[in-house]
Amino acid sequence: MTTSFTTSDEFDPQDGDFGDDGDSPKAFGITFTPKVTGIAIGVGGFLMAGYLFYSQVLPVWTELSDLNKQKQEKQAQLEQINSGELDQIIASKENELDQAKILKEDVLKLFATDQNLETLLLDVNNFTNFNDIKMTSYVPSAEKEKVGDDSLGSLATNNFQVKTYNLDLEGNFTQLQLFLQDLERLQPLLVVQNLNTSTIDPAKYLLENNQLVTVGNPKLKTTITVKAVFPDLQPVAPPPPAEGEAKGKGESPPAK
Repeated sequence: MTTSFTTSDEFDPQDGDFGDDGDSPKAFGITFTPKVTGIAIGVGGFLMAGYLFYSQVLPVWTELSDLNKQKQEKQAQLEQINSGELDQIIASKENELDQAKILKEDVLKLFATDQNLETLLLDVNNFTNFNDIKMTSYVPSAEKEKVGDDSLGSLATNNFQVKTYNLDLEGNFTQLQLFLQDLERLQPLLVVQNLNTSTIDPAKYLLENNQLVTVGNPKLKTTITVKAVFPDLQPVAPPPPAEGEAKGKGESPPAK
């Protein structure tokens, strides 16, 4: 049994709604056909990719370039050190250390010692005789004392010791000035403090030709405190270890 169908209408691809723009959406004067919509999506994706590149990828790329540049600079410095510059740096630092040691020895020679203070009384007595000053009292302290305040400067605190000498002197102003200048020329480092002066023999005046003339200089009684300075430098404490080093030293070695 055979069944056949017959139609008089032929299929025409131009018939129907294919290619009809009548139902496509429109905006800003543009009809968004499937083709236009596909192009718009492609352009939007390209713009989104560009935004992500500039906002996310480019900063990371710049940071990576800076790190590579720093790595090259450090590598160049390391190569210079390895090429012989390290020996020059070590030699220069050793030379600076030697110079610092020499300077330290020269500075320490300026301070008082028990040896160079043994003749201090004799020196002071010679200065008073040379400048026609009368020394009525010379009282040294029994022991040296550590400097615990900033009377000699903040750096001297707990780094120096002093031995005190109290002197009572009689003479005029010029004689006292010359005596102090001689005292400053002594080798031990001496600091003069608490200088107090009072008049015990005032000046005399004469009237000559209706003018008042001074006769002689007033005699002064002066008390001074002389401190001989001894170095007592405290060792510099080493810097505290880094946190990683401290933990590393505190950890016990692994069991074998």
